[in-house]
Amino acid sequence: MPKVREFGVGFESLSAREFASHAKRAEEMGFGTFWVPEDPFMRGAFTLAAAVACSTSKMKVGLGIVNPYTRHPSLTAMEFAALDELSGGRAIMGIGTGIKDWIEGRLKIPYTRPASAMREMVEITRALFRGEVVSYAGRVFQSDRMKLNFKPARAGIPIYLGVLGPKNMEMTGEIADGLLLSVMSSPAYVKFATEHLRVGLQKSNRDATDFPVSAYILSSISENERAARDALRPFLAMLISIMAPQPENPIFATAGLAPDTIKSFGESFSRGVVPKDMVTDAMVDTFAIAGSPARCRENLARLVEAGMNAPVFFEAPGVPPQKTFDDVYTHLMPHFS
Repeated sequence: MPKVREFGVGFESLSAREFASHAKRAEEMGFGTFWVPEDPFMRGAFTLAAAVACSTSKMKVGLGIVNPYTRHPSLTAMEFAALDELSGGRAIMGIGTGIKDWIEGRLKIPYTRPASAMREMVEITRALFRGEVVSYAGRVFQSDRMKLNFKPARAGIPIYLGVLGPKNMEMTGEIADGLLLSVMSSPAYVKFATEHLRVGLQKSNRDATDFPVSAYILSSISENERAARDALRPFLAMLISIMAPQPENPIFATAGLAPDTIKSFGESFSRGVVPKDMVTDAMVDTFAIAGSPARCRENLARLVEAGMNAPVFFEAPGVPPQKTFDDVYTHLMPHFS
């Protein structure tokens, strides 16, 4: 089997205390990074990441992802520098554009120039981490004489971009320290992403060999293959339905799914029906790792061969968190580490 840099894990619906206990267990099992997402109206990611940091001593703490709009980059820098200090220099900051329907639709915050907003956020936060006085005049953000009133634990806190499209993947290679791909990343999509990533890496004169490429992976592993695969169909159906307004999204296009197929998921969802019966076996194999241990190893190997070198096993509704830990530790980690 091909080797990976590390295995990561991520959750979002646990209680704050559960985050702490599961993080401790993940570190004991050898996971390299514990990722905490920031999603609409879920528990605050910075608080949860602090709980992870305080309950561990070696494992990295990833915040993936935060957006440039709901808090100014200077506020994110303040929060994140404190998190990095608390963790003893183990934090990773993930930046993405966030969910437009939440930011602009529900919060009524202008969703302006998302690619520029990400680039400017990287520039502003890095300058603040270095202890600089920052006066900035960008296309999205402007500031005058900002400076942190404490010295960050590290000037070079790693920044990953969580992006979907080719131009932003190129930008990741140009300015970021790692790439964090979405759930439902197929081998074809990972290959597509890494090809565009290399374009940006060439611009910044960096080698693709050691560049971290992660993705959130939904998994369900069991000798009862049918039960394992069926457990993920409802959640995959919901995710596809939510993304149905973007039927030509590269996640779907690279996997060869026709826009009409994606639209039919959205139409069913709009009628109040989660179309789990529309999730074919091929879709399960494309968008998740599910089934027998042998099948799951084969599917993970395809992702790694496509360019992923730091898989993150993310919470899948219907699969208990401890089972995710145990199954990845038992059936996958020994074969790829």
